[in-house]
This record gives sequence, C-alpha cells and structure tokens, in this order.
Amino acid sequence: MLSNYAKLFNAMADEFRIKILLYLYVNDDRCVCDIGDYFDIGQSSISYHLKILYEADIINKRQVAVWNYYSLNQNSEAYKLLENILKNINMKEWIHNVSNE
Repeated sequence: MLSNYAKLFNAMADEFRIKILLYLYVNDDRCVCDIGDYFDIGQSSISYHLKILYEADIINKRQVAVWNYYSLNQNSEAYKLLENILKNINMKEWIHNVSNE
C-alpha cells in the first residue's frame, strides 16, 4: 500500500503534471492531441506525462480509433485529495494555466 502512495505522490510532484490534471478537471475528457496542442508540447512528451498519471491511477484512458482520450479517474483513491487541491486553486491560476479563453 505504501508503494501505491509513493507512486501517486511522485506522479503529482511535477508542476506540469499538476497543470495537466487541472486542465482535465476544468475540461473533462480530452484527446491527447488536444492536451498537447493546448500546452504546445510534442505528443511524445505529453504521452510520457500522461503515462505516469495513468500508471498512478489518477487518470483514465480510453481509445477511440487511433486517439487516446484522458479524464480524471473519479474512482481513484486520490480523486478526493486532488479535487480538494484543484478546486482551491486561485481563478487567476486557472485562467493562466488551463482556460480555453
């Protein structure tokens, strides 16, 4: 069990991955291409970060044709903690980091 927590906290210990989680929290289910485009990062780089989050059971992945779609795993043990963190982020941070506006 401790190793699961270590994996979880390791996955969330990266600022960019927190931004991805905030993006998914605000925008729900998104294609890997949308996430990469939003953050202006190549697909291999974004896939690396998404893989870490997926393996820590923080996000879900579903495949539609050739694209993978990601969303927060609301059944994860981490979801309540993550939701509490993300909903308390200052609105300016949201707009600056993950708003589609």
